[in-house]
Amino acid sequence: MSNAEPNPNDEDMVSEIKDDSELLASALGGWAGVIDSGLPFVVFTIAYLISDRDLETTLYASVGTAAILAILRLVRRQSLQQVFSGLIGIAIAAFLAQRTGNADNFFLPGIITNAAYASICLISIAIHKPLLGYVIEAMRGRDMSWVREPQARRLFSTVTWLWALIFGVRVAIMFPLYLLGQTAALGTLKILLGYPLFALGIFVTFKLLSNSKNENGVSND
Repeated sequence: MSNAEPNPNDEDMVSEIKDDSELLASALGGWAGVIDSGLPFVVFTIAYLISDRDLETTLYASVGTAAILAILRLVRRQSLQQVFSGLIGIAIAAFLAQRTGNADNFFLPGIITNAAYASICLISIAIHKPLLGYVIEAMRGRDMSWVREPQARRLFSTVTWLWALIFGVRVAIMFPLYLLGQTAALGTLKILLGYPLFALGIFVTFKLLSNSKNENGVSND
């Protein structure tokens, strides 16, 4: 049985798809960003439950965790933007919770942020300039000529719809719990709707990019 020679074009296509997915992950904060942004909420939820709902202790634990993560990022010489955006986000959430005396408000900035992301994604689709097209192509270092290509617009619209759905699902589930004052449930779902949905989004984006490149055709000659 003869073994077919591997097609360099196929290998290039797979490599480019992987690069696209990694670019998207990086634009959304990367895997490290997802873990770092979620860990203070894990600590918040655990501390809230084991401290018998002592808000002050809970906030010290979660903010302290965020500060340690920021220091570790500085030691690893990671982007200062990622360091301070994560720390500032937790600080704002802690400030709202502390000033109002309501632990649920620790989750309010995240709910608002996801609602804003979903809205921006939907608006960009409505005006035929899907946001994820700009994100991915900018990080590829390419110009914005894709906006004049119907096929590229359809692809990036689909990817943008995907992320609009992810952000929207988070809001649709967490906002009612926020209104009901279900702090423990908010903390648990913040985690469940963070890592798994992020992984699902990257996986489906990978598949969409892969299918698009296969349909566009890579020469097998």
